[in-house]
Amino acid sequence: MVEQHSKNNKLTWPWPWPMYVVIATILTIVAVVNWDIYKKEQHLADGQVIRLTLAPVDPRSLMQGDYMVLNYALAAEILPLMDEINSDGVLQVSLDENRVATLVSIAKDPDVKQQTSSLVNIQYRLRNNRVKFASNAFFFEEGQAKRYERAKYGEFRVNQQGELLLQSMLDKNFNKL
Repeated sequence: MVEQHSKNNKLTWPWPWPMYVVIATILTIVAVVNWDIYKKEQHLADGQVIRLTLAPVDPRSLMQGDYMVLNYALAAEILPLMDEINSDGVLQVSLDENRVATLVSIAKDPDVKQQTSSLVNIQYRLRNNRVKFASNAFFFEEGQAKRYERAKYGEFRVNQQGELLLQSMLDKNFNKL
């Protein structure tokens, strides 16, 4: 697409150079977003199932539609043990026969390795005296609040680094809602 004019032997491009920068930027953004989607799909496909007991809060937001603010029983258990306002770390949890997590220990070092096959590491963030895991909100279709009021557990997938991804909400009998 490069044209050469015989009058002054200058190369001219069909578009001005800023257009190439815009196209390169768009292609880079699309590639990064697609890579992130791919990594999350792999996390959901290959991650180990772990369930956290919920303490749900008001399932409504006028500005954002219907959603449920998620609090976790595990977060309430570890919050009194924290001495900082903002920190990151790893929890070691054990899983019962239903894959529900129970706290075993807290580590500030995110590179803590699993000690046995019965322990699972999960990352946490402490921000303004609030423990945060993968997701602190679950969005759902408008008008479905009654359905999700029965949620007792959040089902997550955890990868080798201890990162959690919320997969679904479960009722008291571990049925997907």
